Amino acid sequence: MEKLTTEDYVARIANATPLQLVIISYELIIKYIEDASDCIDNEKMFEFNLNKSKDFLDDLKNSLDMSLEISRNLMSLYNYVGQQISYYRFSKKSEHAEEAKKVINELLDGWRTIENQEEDKTPLMENTQQLYAGLTYDRSGKLSEYVETDAKRGFKA
Repeated sequence: MEKLTTEDYVARIANATPLQLVIISYELIIKYIEDASDCIDNEKMFEFNLNKSKDFLDDLKNSLDMSLEISRNLMSLYNYVGQQISYYRFSKKSEHAEEAKKVINELLDGWRTIENQEEDKTPLMENTQQLYAGLTYDRSGKLSEYVETDAKRGFKA
């Protein structure tokens, strides 16, 4: 998976369907676990990244409808991933991070399969800014970035 910037995630979230928000949450959990692994010697950043991964995991937990059996099954998996992240935090053994990422990746694959079959791809957020960006060359041959935005953005009253 390519490394996305914060701006990439913001643009994706602004134009995401509810299902795509779930997928983005999974991707961010993985990203923050990997970021924690990259800075394992910096305790403050290590903790920050693991806390962020747990925050996204908690958001997924809080969105479950516990009257459904699938939600109860997902809750068990989310609890297991949370335990693995906690074990990783205290032991710093990479097998815990790898196990958490493995479970999330398997769930992510399933949600992506569902996304490919989704018919209603209406974004959750309306009237958000649409971004069109590209690179152009000016007359002197210098490479320039081009960004066009929609002036009609904001909340509908």
